[in-house]
Amino acid sequence: MKRLIFLLLILCPGCGGNTPEERSVRNSSPALKPRGGLKFRDMAGKSHDIDSLLGQGQSVALIFWQTWCKPCLREMPELVKADLQYSPRLSFYGIISGPDKDVDEAKVKKIVARLGVGYPQVRDRDLRLSRGFEVGGTPTIVILGPGGSILYRGHRPPDNWNAFAKQDG
Repeated sequence: MKRLIFLLLILCPGCGGNTPEERSVRNSSPALKPRGGLKFRDMAGKSHDIDSLLGQGQSVALIFWQTWCKPCLREMPELVKADLQYSPRLSFYGIISGPDKDVDEAKVKKIVARLGVGYPQVRDRDLRLSRGFEVGGTPTIVILGPGGSILYRGHRPPDNWNAFAKQDG
């Protein structure tokens, strides 16, 4: 039953159409705080303290995706370009949700290598991040601004990444 609920959570709206409301910038919407905050290890074993980055005025893009999600894979090259252009002013993290039995890490690594994804990939095994940010399907992009406010939430990359990147100086 849990697997069915997980599949419905991930399969539902993201791979469908994108309404203008989903793509709009939500200036300073309150952040949904996942239980335990935003500290995690990526698939390479490196620790990341997103709460600290946000507290220092950094913006962060969380890219929720799956290996089988065709729209996710179509968007990945644009996300790679945005990461290269805006990092470190905007930090990117790929989030792959689901328990080990539902996620093939070898396939994740193969796709990441093939597409040249340079940003860390994080497993959301217990769906803490997915639930915390109310992710209803993939792809979902959540951009957090300084202090943790939600600046953007949508199923497609934003039209203007520069609006979310911390300006130097």
